[in-house]
Amino acid sequence: MTFGFPALLWLLLLLPLAAWVLWLGARRRERQAQRYADPHLLGTVLRAGRGPRRRLPLLLQLGALALLLFAAAQPVARPRLPVNQAAVMIALDASRSMLADDVQPSRLEAARAIARQFLALAPASTRIGFLTFSDNASVLVPPTTDRQEVLGALNRVKPAQATSFASALVSGVRALPQRENAVPPRELLEGQPIPRRTPLDPRTLPPGAILLLSDGISNRGANPLLAARFASDEQVKLYAVAVGREGGAVSRVEGQLVFVPFDTRELLRLTQLTGGQFLSPPDPEGLRRLYRDLGTAIRWEPSELGLSGPVAGLAALLLVLGGGLALAWQRRVP
Repeated sequence: MTFGFPALLWLLLLLPLAAWVLWLGARRRERQAQRYADPHLLGTVLRAGRGPRRRLPLLLQLGALALLLFAAAQPVARPRLPVNQAAVMIALDASRSMLADDVQPSRLEAARAIARQFLALAPASTRIGFLTFSDNASVLVPPTTDRQEVLGALNRVKPAQATSFASALVSGVRALPQRENAVPPRELLEGQPIPRRTPLDPRTLPPGAILLLSDGISNRGANPLLAARFASDEQVKLYAVAVGREGGAVSRVEGQLVFVPFDTRELLRLTQLTGGQFLSPPDPEGLRRLYRDLGTAIRWEPSELGLSGPVAGLAALLLVLGGGLALAWQRRVP
């Protein structure tokens, strides 16, 4: 516990002096009553009572004074409280294969619906970001509790060309809290300069996860397995939902009939490497279980809790109680 004004605590040393002054005042009232009242009327004039009836109101008043002085010093407790530290990056596959209509109305729209459902069901304290990936990944919204910002970016997604899981994983990891300067393996940088980073203890990193929505085939960029190991080293789990129909489908994409494959083996392998989960097909019950795992990561963290208000409230209660007892037993308020 700490105090905003610890010097005020020295005033507590005045409590014995206050008790002595009150005791002198009580003695003075007794002497005056005995001096001026007739002996047979003394019990009516002086009703101090005996034992607890004499001491309890005074003790309550002194306790209230002590609490008020304690509250004036502005005490602050630092208890460890449960905090939802969950942070999730939604990674949406925006390649042309997501236009296939084997899942109605299309794989892309089905993936959007899954993302919207997660945004609706995740706790309000969960920080959720959003990125799209095709040839490269683009972080559109960093982790935030503003759901409308994520929904707006989700509605503006336009399909592009190929699919790069490695780019999605690297960008997703580096968008999560305290991982902005995470250094991926040289093979994943794709010509970018190697950033510098002060080594961090992985155990101190807050929980992080990536919800990847794709039709399951990476055909561009670096090896996704390296990216999955990088995510695992940064304490980030991959949760993947495969959107499509087993065996692929012949679909009309941008006016042409083409065969669009669907393969979940790579996504399954990536989730296993990071300790995450893989879901295919995305049934409602499986999605709800996945959302529960993703949306909540409770950790006990030190927090500041001001005690001045509660302590002052308790002091006021003692003042009222002490004054009421004194009025009832002694016909006066000390």
